[in-house]
Amino acid sequence: YGYKDRLTGLYNRDFFEAELSRLDSPRQLPISVIMGDMNGLKLINDAFGHEMGDKALKRVAEIMKKAFRIEDIISRIGGDEFVVLLPQTPEHTASKIVKRIKEKCWSSPLDFIKISISFGVATKTRAEEDINEIYRKAENRMYFSKLNESKDAKLSMIKYLKDKLEEISFETKAHYERLKYLCLML
Repeated sequence: YGYKDRLTGLYNRDFFEAELSRLDSPRQLPISVIMGDMNGLKLINDAFGHEMGDKALKRVAEIMKKAFRIEDIISRIGGDEFVVLLPQTPEHTASKIVKRIKEKCWSSPLDFIKISISFGVATKTRAEEDINEIYRKAENRMYFSKLNESKDAKLSMIKYLKDKLEEISFETKAHYERLKYLCLML
């Protein structure tokens, strides 16, 4: 289990880095790298506790495991960061998989939390390209996506919390009014 992430069961950073070197060969071309970063994990942890944050990470891992092939290297490399190595996979195929994962995350919320991940994809198509440059390109594209998507994900979560709090306070107020009425009747 030294190469697995304990929480999600995905591969860890060390294993990913070893595989990145191992798979960096001409016969694996094109090789695609997908970087993913969960949006709003800190907000989930702060608002609902780390247990809910862990559940969200596990849900992401489940969805990703189902979306990729057995030979793809799916890793959790940081708190809310994921990276996938897809040997013999062109960029358009990797992009289609990303789209499917985003839809699946959005359509299967965790309890009441809509899970959102920002992704970046880059592909090595020629032997002379540096795989680490491809990795950085995927990471930069992911950060660019995150700039656009993270705010929406957080606003959606905050709106949900606000609506729930209003429901709770409305029920409490209605209950208070009923009690006041009954007391006056007595």
